[in-house]
This record gives sequence, structure tokens and C-alpha cells, in this order.
Amino acid sequence: MVLYSWKDEIKAGVPLGGIGTGKLEINNRGKLVNITVFGNLSSPIKSVRGFHIFISPDEGDPFFLEKDLRIRNMREVDELYYEGVYPFCYLTGKKGEIKVTLEAFSPIIPRNIKDSNIPAVGLSIKVSGSKKGTIYLSFPNFVGSTSIGRINRKVENGIIFTNIRTNEYDPRRGEVGIFSSYPTLIISQYNINVDAREAFKTFIYKDLYEDDNVWRNINKVKSDEHEVVGFWDDPAGIIASNYEENKEIRFVIAWYSRAKSYQYPYGFYYHNRFSGVLEVAQYFMKNYEELRKRTIEWKERIMNINLPDWLKDAIINSSYILTSSTWLDEKGRFGVLEAPEVFPVVGTIAGLCYEGALPVLLLFPCLEKEFIKELANVIREDGYVPHDLGIWSFDSPIEGTTAPPRWKDLNPTFILLVYRYFKFTGDVDFLRETYPKMLKAYEWMLTRSIEAEGSGDTAFDVLPIKGKNPMLLTLFIASALALRETKKVLNEKDESTDLSKLREMLNSLYNGKYFIAWEGQEGIFMAQLLGEWWTELLGLENVTDEEKISSALRYMLEVNGKASEYCTPNLVKENGEVVKISPQAYSSWPRLVFAMGWIGSKRDKRWFEIVKKEWDNIIKKGVVWNQPSRVNSINGNPEPENYLDHYIGNPSIWSFIVKEFI
Repeated sequence: MVLYSWKDEIKAGVPLGGIGTGKLEINNRGKLVNITVFGNLSSPIKSVRGFHIFISPDEGDPFFLEKDLRIRNMREVDELYYEGVYPFCYLTGKKGEIKVTLEAFSPIIPRNIKDSNIPAVGLSIKVSGSKKGTIYLSFPNFVGSTSIGRINRKVENGIIFTNIRTNEYDPRRGEVGIFSSYPTLIISQYNINVDAREAFKTFIYKDLYEDDNVWRNINKVKSDEHEVVGFWDDPAGIIASNYEENKEIRFVIAWYSRAKSYQYPYGFYYHNRFSGVLEVAQYFMKNYEELRKRTIEWKERIMNINLPDWLKDAIINSSYILTSSTWLDEKGRFGVLEAPEVFPVVGTIAGLCYEGALPVLLLFPCLEKEFIKELANVIREDGYVPHDLGIWSFDSPIEGTTAPPRWKDLNPTFILLVYRYFKFTGDVDFLRETYPKMLKAYEWMLTRSIEAEGSGDTAFDVLPIKGKNPMLLTLFIASALALRETKKVLNEKDESTDLSKLREMLNSLYNGKYFIAWEGQEGIFMAQLLGEWWTELLGLENVTDEEKISSALRYMLEVNGKASEYCTPNLVKENGEVVKISPQAYSSWPRLVFAMGWIGSKRDKRWFEIVKKEWDNIIKKGVVWNQPSRVNSINGNPEPENYLDHYIGNPSIWSFIVKEFI
């Protein structure tokens, strides 16, 4: 597990929610943050007040499972620790001799889309060091773009938060709710805010502190269900259950978005199953134990693989994008956003982006199939494969971030994606169905020069790659090999996949040590064997002879791997000097380090040290569940700040376990 204390700065917590449902996070100080339950993946609600877990022991003073508490005259825990192992997070707080442990999770169950698409979070709380007492869970109403119209209502075993003034255009239209199997107290609605007169008297800004009177008189507070009509009224609700020492108390937080906006103009897949938040919560609570058990199983399967513990942690936690970054609409269309907040294009396939979405393929192959079908449907008339399915859209594919010119690595990647799906699933019918699109994509490749133009025609968009280069050549070779194998499976004639010329061009770039980055550019390029990652993943023959591949990997290991104390830069001269012609050169791409680390480690175990350095820096910078596209090799920071959040490609680290999941 990845462990943080309340003193650490982390950019995000474990995203809690199902595939394509949106999510919420609980951070290492016990706060509710980064909420995207209304399809607002690109503009999360950064934080809310009113979320608390309050422990009231029968034999002692009450306290909050929280740090930096904004409720005056109340106690918080002395220590608080946070552990993450997606899709679970754990908060452990200590107050004197009392220890409180919170487990929060959402079900992610391989090959079970329905139960992995539940818009809800389960909370399990245990108390030790106290024989009896009460656990209170409070939650705010944040439904609707303004507070006007918000109202909470008590239902069986819980509270539903709504807003009766939202209209069909409100992007935060819907319901949220909190529930317990055996509640002993429900306060359906109270006002978070300190009384205005008291605030004026003591100069308290209303959004800074919450009303402490509610918590000091918790068992005397009466529900006040009413429509909010003024801005000093900020409604929340409280649900409580009695506990006994070391016995689990369960709660469920659920949501149901009815919103549509330009950022998400679709319905949700869970609409096909549930009619509202109450149905969601009842299903989750009824099946709580089974959902948790089956979610744990695939993680335990990974933990039993013979790999270092830190690497297994990295593999499991890097699959967090299944929750943080996925769309699954009411029609079953699926996509992963490249970077939900900064660059929300759906299903980017270039530059080890969608190639990094291995957990989708291995855990939910039917979703991978849906994505490939959508991509195949938007191939241009001349055979060009777009960069993605669209920005905030399944329906408006774009040609590339720096297009024109059109990118040269998209078409080979499409061919490899189709063959990869077949190789891992054995779905011959889909391979046959998609084969004409593979041919069309390959024919487009044959009409284009293999040389880069130097004006952003590859996934290294702002890196001026020009002329013959090993990145494109190895990709072309890998795709030609995949197409050749496809023809064998389908009993088609192989008339257009001659590899000799491509390999001759690739080998002409070999300088006796490694393949030069591109014509006229000095340095060892981490992407020089990009196509080899594909061939080894798919069990195809190598892109060239093993001696050259091993030598190139050895130079990456010895030179790039030692060029920075934080990460492994993309382009480094033989003398160890990092090339600074572009941020894409002097930074690392974690996804590329993980991919090369996998093929490298099969030849030299020292590659594990390179991968671990990259992962350790991700932990240190607090971005385990919001990994960046780039890391600055000079200071180890995401490059630049907020650059391409929750990056789609970093689950390429699943390369290390792919054989165990086929």
C-alpha cells in the first residue's frame, strides 16, 4: 500500500466510484475533495464543507476522524494516516487509546460491467479501545449549480439530497444520498453555517468555519427539512449508528446524475439499471460483502505474482484511471480521457497513451472492444486514423494536437490495438470484422513517407523529430508484423507486408551502440524501441536482431537512467547531459519509462531500479492517483504544474503482469 500521513501534501486521493460514474475522493486529512459525480470530470468540485466522521465513545469525549478541523471548540484525532490501494482507501486515526479505521471502496470487478458501474462508495468503520459508542456520518448537499432550491429528505435508512430548482440545463442536476443498514439517528437537514449574528460579532467568514452548536448538542438537533432560499443556508445531513468495539459499521454514499452539459452531453450507463439514488444505495447495501470480496480478489491475484511489493503497489494503483478518467454512456460507448481536467479528449491512442490502458483490456475486454469499434467507425475516408474520438465528445474526432500535418504513428497504433485485442481474447469474429479497416489504415501508411517532417507529426508533438527515426520505424515494423499475423489467422493472402526495407532503414540508424534519436540529433532516445514494446507484448518476432535491441536498452539504462535523481529523461547525450531542445526531451514520460523498463528488465534486472525511481518520485510528489504525462528531470515535479492530469498512458506499468492475465 501507498502510505501518507496527515502532514503530507498529496494532489489527489484514491478516486472512489465506478467505471464511467464520476467519483469523489477522501484525502489524507479526512476531507471530501475532487468531486465529479455529475459528469464534470473536467471541472471537479475541489472541496466541500460538511463531510465528517464523528466518533462519540460512551466512556469518553467525542472527536472527529479528521485533521485541520474547521469546527471550533471540537476535538480532532491526534494522528491520521492514509493508505491507498485502488479502489480502496483507508484512514486510521488515533485519539488517546482509541483507534478508528475507515475503509472506503467502490466495486471494480473484472468482466462484470454492471457491478463495476455503480455510482456509490461503501464506508466501513471500526473502533478499537472503546467498548461502545456512536459513529456519525455527515454529508453536504451540493446538488445544483447554486444552493437555492436545495432540500434534504429523510427516507428509509438514509437521506437524499436534491435541488428542486435545477432545470434541464443545470450541469449539477441529480441526487446524492447517504445510507446505513441500521441507523440509530437521522438528522435529515441542518445548516452548516455559523449563525449570521454570531459571525458578524466575531468576524467569522461564513465559509471558513462550521457551526459547532450542531455537534456539541448532536442528540438534541432536530431535522429542519426546507427549501434553501438564501445564501447563508448551507444544508447537510447526519446519519448515525451505534458501534461495539472492533465491529464493522457500514455506510453507503450514492449519487445519480440527471445532468447534461457541454462537458458530458450524454446519459450514464447506470441509467439502464437504476432509476434513482435510493435504488443504487439499496443494491449496494444488500450486496456489500460480495461486492467487496470480488473487488479484493483481482488485487490479491496481483499481490501473489512474484514481483517486488512496490511494483505490485504501482501496478494496482496505476489502474485508478478506470474511475477517475472514464466515460461509459447509456449506449455503452466507452472511452478513457487523456487528461480529464487539462486536455479532455476521449480515447487518445498516440504515444503510449491508450497503449497504457492495459487494465481496461485485461479486466474489461468488452469495453476495449467497444472503444476500438468506435475508433474504427471514425477512420477518415482516405484511411487516416484520428488522434481520438473527440474533445468532450464521442462524436468529433480530431487529427492531432499539432495537426496539420497528420501524425504518422496513429495508423500503426490502430492496427496494433486491433491485433492486441484479438491476441488477448481470441475473438476471431471481431478481428475479421475489423480487418478491412486495418487494411485501409495500412494502405494509408504505404502512401506516406516514413520520415518525420519535423513539424509535430508524431505523438512527441512539440519535439522536432525530423527524418528517419527509430520510433516510427519500429512502430511501422510492429504493425506490419501484426497485420501479417492477422492475415494468417484469417487465411488471407499476404501481399503487402514486406519488412526487409523497413528493417534496412532501421538498422541504418544503428551506430554500433543504439539507434540514433533521429537524423542529425545527438542523444539516446527512450522511444527508440517503442515498436519493440508492442512486439514483445504480442508475442511477435523482434523488430530487429536481439544484439542491437539489448545494446540500445543497455545504453538507455546506463545513460538516461543515471541522468536524473528523480526520473529517466527522454533524450540524453552519451556524456550524461540531458538534451533541452524541448520539454518533451528533458522530461521523462512515466509511461515510456514503465514500458521500456518492462522489456529492459527481461534482459537486465537493474531496470527495476529505474522503474522504482520513477514510482518513488510519483509517491514523493503526492501524485499517485493523479499521475502526470511528464516529469521534470531537473526537480522531479510534474512538468509544468497541472500539465496533463490523470494521464491515460501510465498504466503501461501493467506490462509487467500482462502474461498472468491473458
